[in-house]
This record gives sequence, C-alpha cells and structure tokens, in this order.
Amino acid sequence: MKRCPACAELIQAAAHKCRYCGTDLDSYVAAHEATVEQTLYSGHPRVIYSFGQYVLAVCTLGLALLVYWVRSLSITFIVTTQRVQVERGLFSKTRDSLELFRVDHFDVLKPLGMRLLGLCQVHLHSSDPGMSSVYLYGIPGLEAMADTLRDCSLRERTRRRVLPMEQM
Repeated sequence: MKRCPACAELIQAAAHKCRYCGTDLDSYVAAHEATVEQTLYSGHPRVIYSFGQYVLAVCTLGLALLVYWVRSLSITFIVTTQRVQVERGLFSKTRDSLELFRVDHFDVLKPLGMRLLGLCQVHLHSSDPGMSSVYLYGIPGLEAMADTLRDCSLRERTRRRVLPMEQM
C-alpha cells in the first residue's frame, strides 16, 4: 500500500490511478518532477580545452599551463534544468544567472582545436538584456547536454507559460 500524492488516501502500491480522486499518478509525478530543479553539471571547465592551448603549453614548457589552470579555477559553471549560472573570480566572485526560459536558441560550435580533443562550445542566445549571450566550454559531454538544455528550455517555457517574442 502507498498514499496517493494528491489526496493522501491509501491505494495499492502498483496502482497507476487513484480510485478515490481519479488522479493519474504517473502524470502527477512527472509534472511534479518537472518543477524540481536538478543539477546537470557543476564544476570548472577543463584546463586545456583546445589543441592550440595544448601546443602553447608544450612550447612554453608549462608556463601557459599555469595560466590556463588559474583561468579555469576562476570560472565555475552550474548548469541545472532551470538555469545556467556562471561564477567568475578567484578571490572575490560574481555569479551571473540565466533562466532557461529566456534562452532563444543554441549554437553548438566545434572549432578544429576543440574537435581534436573531443570537445565543443555552446553559445546560448537569450532575451535577457543583462546576459544576452553565454558561452559554455570545456565541459565533457557538452554536445549531449545541449540537447538536454534545449528540452529543459522548452519545458520551462511551457511550465511558466511564456511565449517567445520575435524581435523586429
């Protein structure tokens, strides 16, 4: 036995529909899970995310690697099913947040240097005047995550009942 999430009556554990209130349990749970924010990625970009950086690090005997490492530590990406947050700074930090329902479209960029390392870059275009564009890079599995972000963006627009406006 389990409790119905809508009316709290005891029903069979294998039930898909509540016999008391008539709620479809599968769609009720799916709708509730859509409102819960889940983290897709949280962390720093890779230290070396382009083949050109790799060559430069080898040519400078690792000095460029130190610069790239500090630069990587100063940026943190937090990608969730509802927003993208970019935290910048090493000692004092600023965090910018872009809600996914404001994202207009995505560009997946694959320069040769990144393709050689199996990476890509995603450019998010948004209607938010404060953050009109966001670049995500150096994240493993970013190309597959871009498809997930697109689905999450459409789901957030539907959930918040937001319609995109065409700019003239």
